[in-house]
Amino acid sequence: MNHGHQIKKNKKKYFFFFILTIFIFYSNIVNSTTILGALNKVSGKISKIKIEDNEETYFGTLKIIVSTCKASLPEDPPENSAFIQIWDKKFDKEEKKIFSGWMFSSSPSISAVDHAVYDVWVIDCMISYIED
Repeated sequence: MNHGHQIKKNKKKYFFFFILTIFIFYSNIVNSTTILGALNKVSGKISKIKIEDNEETYFGTLKIIVSTCKASLPEDPPENSAFIQIWDKKFDKEEKKIFSGWMFSSSPSISAVDHAVYDVWVIDCMISYIED
């Protein structure tokens, strides 16, 4: 009898169960909202932008899409991180991607948006779960 083949089959079953469990856990997320701060350097106006995951919003000539936002656990130091993509759309020109990467609320200068008119940074992540 070949026990090595049986062990491999069991490993595949456990791996599939593990992946399924993770999928079910993350599918319970109802609403994930990212709160961004945005500054118009010309007017000096600061705005708060609320955006759902994988939706787009506009701030001036910027198109902003947040793919995911993560908040730290309550017992950890406060930190919010978001994966953000930003395009600049000028009149009669194509969109130009000016930022794609992670932004951190505790260190906005680590991954800053390089734009002459606008600054964008992460303020908070709000995640709601389904309650049984």
